Amino acid sequence: MGRTLARDQLEAVAGQFGVLAEPTRLAILQSLREGGRSVGELVVELEAKQANISKQLGVLYAAGLVGRERHGNEVHYSIRDPMIFELCELVCGKLRRDAERQAEAFRPRRR
Repeated sequence: MGRTLARDQLEAVAGQFGVLAEPTRLAILQSLREGGRSVGELVVELEAKQANISKQLGVLYAAGLVGRERHGNEVHYSIRDPMIFELCELVCGKLRRDAERQAEAFRPRRR
């Protein structure tokens, strides 16, 4: 963030992070990284209940992170903006570095 954000802008940013703060939504995004999926495919792949997958897809759709397209009787969801994976990589990189530092602290020191 190169500039100071107004309160309403900060609330919008916090809302986006809030959307990403749910593990099932992250699992859905991870699955959709490989390509579009129907609700049924996501239910099977993520071993989750249909109602929960549909609910979480609704949240992701409302946040503009996924798009949807009807194919006959099915609705297929896909990633709207792959930028979301850049953000995930930044967070995963931080977690990896934190874990490495913690592991290093517990390694025996050589004399």
